[in-house]
Amino acid sequence: MFRRFLVLVAFCGAAVVEAVAAERPNILFILTDDLGYGDIGVFYQNSRDFSTNRDKPAFATPKLDTMAAEGLQLRRHYCSAPVCAPSRASLLLGVHQGHANVRDNHFDKALENNHTLASVLRQAGYTTVLIGKYGLQGSGTAVNQPGHPLRRGFDYFYGMLAHLSGHYHYPKECGGTDDQGQPTGVHENYTNVTSGLAKCYSTDLFTARAKRWLIDDRATNAQPFFMYLGLTAPHARLDVPTQAYPAGGGTNGGLHWLGTPGTMINTASGTVNSWIHPDYASATYDHDHNPATTEIAWPTYAKRHATMMRRIDDAVSDILQTLKDLNLDANTLVVFTSDNGPHNESGTGGSYTQDPRFFGSFGSIDGIKRDTWEAGLRVPTLVRWPGHVPTGAISMSASQFHDWLPTFAELAGLPAPARSDGVSLVPTLIGNGTQRTSTIYAEYYVSGSTPTYTEFESAHRGATRNQEQVIHLDGYKGIRYSVANATNDFRIYDTLNDPKETTNLAGTSDFFVNLQQRMKDRVLQVRRPLSGVARPYDSTLIPPDVEAHLVAGLDYKAYEGTFSWAPDFATIVPVTSGTCAGLDPSVRTREDNIGLLYTGYLSVPADGTYTIYLTADSRAFLRIHDASVIDADFGYAGGTEISATINLKAGRHAIRLAYVHGTSGTPAVSLLWSGPGFAKQAVPAENLLRYDPNATVTPKAFDDSASTPRDTSAVIDVLANDTPRECPAI
Repeated sequence: MFRRFLVLVAFCGAAVVEAVAAERPNILFILTDDLGYGDIGVFYQNSRDFSTNRDKPAFATPKLDTMAAEGLQLRRHYCSAPVCAPSRASLLLGVHQGHANVRDNHFDKALENNHTLASVLRQAGYTTVLIGKYGLQGSGTAVNQPGHPLRRGFDYFYGMLAHLSGHYHYPKECGGTDDQGQPTGVHENYTNVTSGLAKCYSTDLFTARAKRWLIDDRATNAQPFFMYLGLTAPHARLDVPTQAYPAGGGTNGGLHWLGTPGTMINTASGTVNSWIHPDYASATYDHDHNPATTEIAWPTYAKRHATMMRRIDDAVSDILQTLKDLNLDANTLVVFTSDNGPHNESGTGGSYTQDPRFFGSFGSIDGIKRDTWEAGLRVPTLVRWPGHVPTGAISMSASQFHDWLPTFAELAGLPAPARSDGVSLVPTLIGNGTQRTSTIYAEYYVSGSTPTYTEFESAHRGATRNQEQVIHLDGYKGIRYSVANATNDFRIYDTLNDPKETTNLAGTSDFFVNLQQRMKDRVLQVRRPLSGVARPYDSTLIPPDVEAHLVAGLDYKAYEGTFSWAPDFATIVPVTSGTCAGLDPSVRTREDNIGLLYTGYLSVPADGTYTIYLTADSRAFLRIHDASVIDADFGYAGGTEISATINLKAGRHAIRLAYVHGTSGTPAVSLLWSGPGFAKQAVPAENLLRYDPNATVTPKAFDDSASTPRDTSAVIDVLANDTPRECPAI
């Protein structure tokens, strides 16, 4: 019933969405900063069993463990990049790092003006709020920042705009200026309110503000809400609170927003940066693995890290109790996760340097922040939604940050924009339906190397980072460090069964030799170069698909509805389908409020650089393979020609064009190109091909000698016409 409702809403359009607004869940997304895969009890800390293994110090997260028992653990969920700014940009934009405008260490760069989690949900009738860390605002003072949250779909903002603000857990006492010379601290919408935040610990501050917003909003607003709560712990400076967490929780206990400058919250008293949780204040451990010797005290940095984690634990429980007290619990989806792997830093002006080895914050996998080994990207993720998300469940299906946008869009009753690289995780979350396979992709540049921790595999220790790249294909992870060119080999791991990445499968059979080349091809087919972020493979010609079964024409599917953007039509039921000679809008089933999805192959005559030109009367979005080539959707002025260049090898390249027409003007969409040896012209009909399963082809041989474990999610080969078929047996 739940799935039928979602399909009905997406199919019928905005009018029906508004009519059933009460049935859509509120969404609370809690994002922590540098919290490692091993930093939550049920993910790793509980397994250290410190009571009997005194050489393995551990801390507790009892309330997050309770949240896990009441919901779902995503144990193979990946952030988008192993550092905060690009990871958060991909999350909000719903695109992976091959398409995001913020990559590498581009802190404080303005988030692209395009669809975001907030703008999509606001279109669906949600009230949208961001509390906590942002870091994607752009230059200038708050009111002039092009990427300010209020300009990216949020109705209300209270938090830290600048990346550097998040280094300070006491915004008034410890702040300064950011990398652009602007004051660090906290803003409410466009106003800097830092001066009134004496002794306000950031985790407490943002938790109290979130609680107060929930209480006030529910008193005056019946719309569903989307809250993005960005906690700054346990990132950077290992600052701790002024006092114990207030007793109780929810509307009658725990943290409270007082709203008076100087006493803004009920823990804004005492001594700044002084309180250590009593469970850890006098903690000792067997440092030399010898029970006969005297135990020694935990180092100060460890006590502080454990205290910060316990504060997060209390804060999440406090907010969950608030939802219960406000009768919002049953209709609120809560996600808890982290922006990247654990850090080994002290933060700006910090006195203590974190060592993730003490607690094993990376868990039983390898890597830290800035690594694309599993622990740099795999983040502990909990999902709770009483009555919908099964309790005590664990999913090992691989997913990534850009999947949240289509997930939340489906829950809100709308299809995701075609621009999104993600797939809806609703089937995984509710344990019902067929889960589409997620595209797991990452690219990142930073100097330095993986730490030489003895806990890590010898092949990973000291690995030179520089250009890093990750792709998942056929259930396997390909990873390469210090990439010099597109021909560099990937190390290939079965991370479902070998999460520590101990066995490199590259070259071990004909299958993996073939997979190596397909990974090299795939990473060129899923991404686009970004100006100012050079990659050694940017100018490499994109390889074609090795396809038979091709005949002249394109496939199309027609959809009826009111579309606010060019959507991902894969989530909507078409009213009809067929074939056409080209981009022919006359195949539509009615005059207005229609959508068309054209799929097929572009036959490229020669190696070289091609310019593609697209014009549409309303909105359209073009992909070649899975690379986003032309966005004539967000902010597009109908009838305007948009062009893009792309480097292609000769051969057949999969294309997918989503087009929608509203109620004004004449439906029209056209595709032109220019390339080696020919000037701008309409793409000839003979260069547009479609898949025909009845075409005569030579059978393709596969190697039967390799064992090929798959993801727990269905592994499908999605052709350009969006028709899923099972992968050949290997």
